[in-house]
This record gives sequence, C-alpha cells and structure tokens, in this order.
Amino acid sequence: MQSLRIAEDRGMVVPSGATVCTGYVPTADIIMACRDRMAIGDVERSMQRRMACAPDQPWPCPVGEWRGDRFAIFDGRHEFIAALMLGVEHVLVAWIVTPASS
Repeated sequence: MQSLRIAEDRGMVVPSGATVCTGYVPTADIIMACRDRMAIGDVERSMQRRMACAPDQPWPCPVGEWRGDRFAIFDGRHEFIAALMLGVEHVLVAWIVTPASS
C-alpha cells in the first residue's frame, strides 16, 4: 500500500494510473490519523459550512485511507469533528486506489 500524500489543504497527490474514490462512511468507522491540537475557529467554520450544505455534504471532503474496516482521515479533521458535533451519521470522504492495491 502506498502512503497518502497531501499536496496542499485537501489536495491529494494522485499517482499515475490511480483512481480517486469517494463514499459515505459511518462516523463510527472513522478515526483521525492526526490528533494535533485544533483551533476552535477552524472547527466553527467547518460547522457553519456543513450547516449551509445540510442535508448534503460539502466538497472538497475529508481525505484519507482505509485501515482494515476503519477509515483514517489525514486531511479534513475539522470537517469530521464538525460532523460529529452536528450529529451527522455518515461522512463523505475520498481515498486513492492504486492498481496494485485494488
């Protein structure tokens, strides 16, 4: 499995021949790969963005990778925390599938 690389905020580096997939994942099946401190204002902005989109989900969405049956978010953790705070049951996420890992 190739490691996920982030080019910039929510910008994944997609290897040649790979596919970017999206899907809705139950919040109970999501973990945060990064547990650094978060700014309250950033989470608040994510909440406002989510509420403006409701009942749909915002794009770009959190990105990460599958670790077994759990999805690890690498970028978009403020969105994920906002979703939890708003009681969202499923979060739209994106991940890369390479031909070798499909």
